[in-house]
Amino acid sequence: MSKEALRAVDLKKAGIVVLFLVIIAAAVGIFYGYFYKNHAAIAREHNSLSATGTIEAKSVLVSFKVPGRIARLFVDEGSRVEQGQELACLEDDEIAAQLMQAQGNYAGAQGQASEAGQAIPLTGQTVEAKIRQAEAGCEAAEAKIRQAEAGLAKAESDLSYAKQQYDRMKYLHDNGAISDSTFDDITNKYQAAQAGLKAAQGQYQAAQEGLKAARAQLAEALAAKKNVDLARAKYQAALGMSQAAAGKVREAETYLRNTRLKAPIAGYITQKLLEAGEMAGAGTPVFEITDLAHTYVKVYIDEKKIGRVRLNQAAEVRVDSFPGRVFKGKVVWINNAGEFAVRKAVNEQYDHDIRSFEVKIDVPNPGLVLKTGMTARVRILEEGR
Repeated sequence: MSKEALRAVDLKKAGIVVLFLVIIAAAVGIFYGYFYKNHAAIAREHNSLSATGTIEAKSVLVSFKVPGRIARLFVDEGSRVEQGQELACLEDDEIAAQLMQAQGNYAGAQGQASEAGQAIPLTGQTVEAKIRQAEAGCEAAEAKIRQAEAGLAKAESDLSYAKQQYDRMKYLHDNGAISDSTFDDITNKYQAAQAGLKAAQGQYQAAQEGLKAARAQLAEALAAKKNVDLARAKYQAALGMSQAAAGKVREAETYLRNTRLKAPIAGYITQKLLEAGEMAGAGTPVFEITDLAHTYVKVYIDEKKIGRVRLNQAAEVRVDSFPGRVFKGKVVWINNAGEFAVRKAVNEQYDHDIRSFEVKIDVPNPGLVLKTGMTARVRILEEGR
């Protein structure tokens, strides 16, 4: 082979080697660039406020407060309900009868209380009238006593004077100084004075007996004041019975209201646990209501990043069911206490467990496309990142 041919072969080999080296260099450059970008992307992702959680919503199990047989169900699974809307009712004939009985007892107790209340002033008026009457009787009896005392004193004075006249005239008559007729007149006056004293004594004794009777009537009238206290006590007892009966009415009314099951929150019936005709115990769930229009996601952010999270911070939520769609949300709650360690300690002095903090992201769901239980990827947005 000629030298020119050999040189051409060498040049061709050199070109191939150079081309091969260029290809290797390009491959290394492409690989390095891809690796760097991928590494940078991973680093950015690792440093970002991203986490995975589950779509959740407020859910309430609704149950009757009283036991009974379900008479009707007014909603079914999937129904939209508003807060306070009636969902179901129990058979209430027995409770309605109890309410009627309680209302009747209450009406009777009110009547007794009213009657007892009216008896207080009537009893007081009667007692006061008797006291005034007895006091007037005592005053009249005391006046008669004074009158009888005056009459007795006069009768005693008259008798004393009549006796003096009788004794003097008797001496004169015995000595013949006066006639028999004159002495008879004096004797009659003396005897009349004695009779007058006896009558005055009888009147005085009668006046004393009258005063004693009047004072006894006054004491009895004063003692009757206790009847007013007794009337008040009866009124208080009747009022207590009336209040107890009113409590029974309210209790029966409450029981009757509790036979109507109402929605405690607005949302959708996601479960119907009992059917009409079945017995429902107090507290036994009948429906599950879920507020699907207000979903949320709970994620955990480690303590190295939690300082970058604040309330009302915007967030993006993605789910596999809608790969091209981003749901807007915001931070509505940050737990102040760490939940669990995400990395175990290697050395107690230099390396410690990293705690994570629960963060709640509110995600509006007006179209109800988000379903509870969906896996959600959350990215909390930061300004300048």
